[in-house]
Amino acid sequence: MKSTEWMKKKIIDYKRFIMTLLIFSSYLYIGTLISIYEYHTNAHLYLYPIIASALITSLIMTMKIRKWQKGTAEE
Repeated sequence: MKSTEWMKKKIIDYKRFIMTLLIFSSYLYIGTLISIYEYHTNAHLYLYPIIASALITSLIMTMKIRKWQKGTAEE
């Protein structure tokens, strides 16, 4: 019983972190658009790997959450 409650709290925490990663990556993407169209610089190129890694991390965490939810639903 306590393990399922602990897992549900962990799932909620992971969902919050995923939302934070998505908001962070959207802000970085907006920063690249501003850098391209407003300032006409190439300074935006270093943001693309950070955006990609944030999105990949959120995808991996989403898959983990689905796996954990299936596990708690079976119990």
